[in-house]
Amino acid sequence: MSPATEPSPVPGAPGAPGAPGDPDRRVRCPLCLDTVRWGDVGDELYSFADGAGYRPLVLPPTTSPEKRAGVLRTAHIRCPNQSGDTPRHYLPLLYSIYQQPIVVGFVGASLSGKTHLLAAMIGEIENGGLARYGLQAVALDLNRHRSFLNSHTRPLLERGDKLQGTREGVVDFADALLISSPAGTWPVTFFDIGGEDLGQLRDNTRFLNGVTALVFVLDSDIVTGRSGRTGGRPADETYRSVLSLLHPGAGLLDVPAAVVINKSDIHRFDPPVENWLRRPAPAGLDPERILAESRDAYAFLHRAGATALLEPYRTCRRCTLHFASATGGEARGSGYPGGVRPMRVLEPLVALLAMSGVLAEPAAQEVGR
Repeated sequence: MSPATEPSPVPGAPGAPGAPGDPDRRVRCPLCLDTVRWGDVGDELYSFADGAGYRPLVLPPTTSPEKRAGVLRTAHIRCPNQSGDTPRHYLPLLYSIYQQPIVVGFVGASLSGKTHLLAAMIGEIENGGLARYGLQAVALDLNRHRSFLNSHTRPLLERGDKLQGTREGVVDFADALLISSPAGTWPVTFFDIGGEDLGQLRDNTRFLNGVTALVFVLDSDIVTGRSGRTGGRPADETYRSVLSLLHPGAGLLDVPAAVVINKSDIHRFDPPVENWLRRPAPAGLDPERILAESRDAYAFLHRAGATALLEPYRTCRRCTLHFASATGGEARGSGYPGGVRPMRVLEPLVALLAMSGVLAEPAAQEVGR
């Protein structure tokens, strides 16, 4: 991602929507789920520094517009949390400026590879992988994004380190981007919560009530039992817990979903997986290709007897299914001695962005239906 792709002015810059934002603008905090009216936030802004946390940010009246815009690019506000039920937390100032935020929740049992998949996705985005779809991406929260790159993406992709699973009890989003298309710019936050927390719907899974898109991640190795490993039932229980929480009780769930058969490299010589892993990346959005892959992935799971893992397809109004591998190979000990080669990790995210309205082209309306 490059500063040259900055989607639009930051607050306080000439032509920006306002500083710190339209006072009547309302957004839902992804952490406490309270609705934040920007006019109720007040004028107090905060800056973040590693080791020091959040500190009040003071801009002298003599600060030039250019310097002010630069400083506000990294500023935060403290969420009012009117309900008073969540520890003190902060939101990037830019969260209020653009289209209504997209909150993506990664759902899966422990060891399904959620964290590796997200790290690989962010790495592909960093390498410009969204450009072929006419999309641009920059960090929403520069400090948080740098932290995720240094703790997850770079160790995985550059050093081949095996990442630790998500810590249980964490209540925060992992990373956040601003993703732009000709239709506008959207803040997109990514939540990666521990599988045990998800399965038992612990307190830190409250964010699920505010998600606008879901990525269901499953381990193809466990689903098929190819290597003798079994235990697909925790994934079944996690899916059911999450969908039961979100389902309105009748009809279909209006939250787009992508089901990702992760670690598909294990089946790279087996049809139909081999056909998809060998295909070059598409030149742009192709709903017919997404539908064909969804059909093959559905058949793959059905043939493996993993019909319970198809619950998102039956429950969500719009859903796609994908073959992917975050690493391209199996770990040995604490790492991947042969290197890491992500395979098809962006396709699920692009499908979600199409179903969420970020891709404005008419073909996007066909995705997931």
